[in-house]
Amino acid sequence: MARAVAHVIAIGHLLGQLTSLSATSADGANSSASTVSRTSLRGPRALSAVGCTASYTHNCMHNPVCCDPTTKCYAKDVAVAVCLHSCEPGIHENDPPQWQTPWTCNLVGGSPATAPAPPPASAPAPAPAPPTANAPAPVASCTASYTHNCMQNPVCCDQTATCYAKDDAVAVCLQSCEPGIHANDPPQWRTPWTCRKVALPPREVPTPAPPSEGSPRPAPTPAPTAAPPTTAPTPAPTPAPGLASPSSGEVLTFYMYRSQSDAEYELENVNAGNLEGTMWYLQNEVVSGAYGTTDKFGITRILRLKVQMRATQPLLDKGMHFGVRVAFDSGKCTGPGCEFDWSTYGYNVGCNNFGSYYPFPKDDTHYGGGIWYSLPGKCASMDYLSKDSQCNAQEPGGKCAGTPTGMGNCTWNYEPAGELRLEELYGSSSKEEFWANPSDDSANQRKVQAARDLFEAKYGKDSPVPECDFDKAKFFR
Repeated sequence: MARAVAHVIAIGHLLGQLTSLSATSADGANSSASTVSRTSLRGPRALSAVGCTASYTHNCMHNPVCCDPTTKCYAKDVAVAVCLHSCEPGIHENDPPQWQTPWTCNLVGGSPATAPAPPPASAPAPAPAPPTANAPAPVASCTASYTHNCMQNPVCCDQTATCYAKDDAVAVCLQSCEPGIHANDPPQWRTPWTCRKVALPPREVPTPAPPSEGSPRPAPTPAPTAAPPTTAPTPAPTPAPGLASPSSGEVLTFYMYRSQSDAEYELENVNAGNLEGTMWYLQNEVVSGAYGTTDKFGITRILRLKVQMRATQPLLDKGMHFGVRVAFDSGKCTGPGCEFDWSTYGYNVGCNNFGSYYPFPKDDTHYGGGIWYSLPGKCASMDYLSKDSQCNAQEPGGKCAGTPTGMGNCTWNYEPAGELRLEELYGSSSKEEFWANPSDDSANQRKVQAARDLFEAKYGKDSPVPECDFDKAKFFR
């Protein structure tokens, strides 16, 4: 996932700056031959003050010294080269369509800039740099730009980049950041960036006395060294009794709903709701204007999902079919009680009744009967930038093929069962007219019924929704 994100960002930003392109052969077919003619991408920000090239966003063909020492300058063709962490020759499917010509992946240039020669043996040894008041705690490593999460280590290997936060789970070293939706994010993670700058917490240190006249000049602080990803998968917990075997629970088959953009992707580590819960989410977060003048996340439709689920035995033994409804930020479970939940009850489907005011919403929504659900998938302990095959193996999630067994790693599946476009919902009224009076219970019932009538006209009536029987006191006891 990280490599895909990196290439989308890299080529979208880089090749999108080209001012001319001539890459067609005599018969009009695309060609990567030397007939390619492009304006150099070396703009005002192509070189930093220390004479290096920023990774992923600038052309390093004429200056292959990468600011991020964990990257190398790889050539796409005779005109464009980019500082990347790795490069595979051939077509890169994540390049924008207009730039999907082969990469040669030839290394451009040779060694990085030569280090300064050591001082003569007779010269006095340089003193260490004196600490300054409120200096950040020293770190022995740095975070690579674009591909790794810098939330826990905001020191970027590329010193021209800054660690910007997307949400509470993900931050990335970027050259710049604009709050809001980033079109280069993968569709399922296309949620707003806060672009808050992440910094190391300051630490108090005594202010040193100024050096006396004639004291040797402090040695320059060495550049930080590259670090591996800052997060690691949670070690696989020892399964609680009953999670390694099928449960005695019945299979529940019913319909959930989820608001989504036009993007298509497999659903896991996401939240959904019944129709009342989904309509309140649309009312409160998507069309309310609280998150901008346009519909939040580019949502255009309501999906209908046919879900099968079977509770695990530890849940059934406490009289429940559903666990706690957890939240997911950038694909990472952010609570409540994720690790306790998975290790004690398996990767269960969670739910919460709006009327219980736990864990959210905390106030009356005026959408009576609203329910939200959580659907845990692979590697729920890590954000989408950090997920890898090791984590997927250690944390398989509850989604499985076929009829769920109720084992700790096989509790649910789904299949698409229709959709409703928001413009269908509005009919002859405007969006503003349809969503008017958000605190009026009767008006909100009419909104839900309008959506239900349209779904039933298309697909027939839903089967009854099972009771959301999560009990906080029993669950956490």
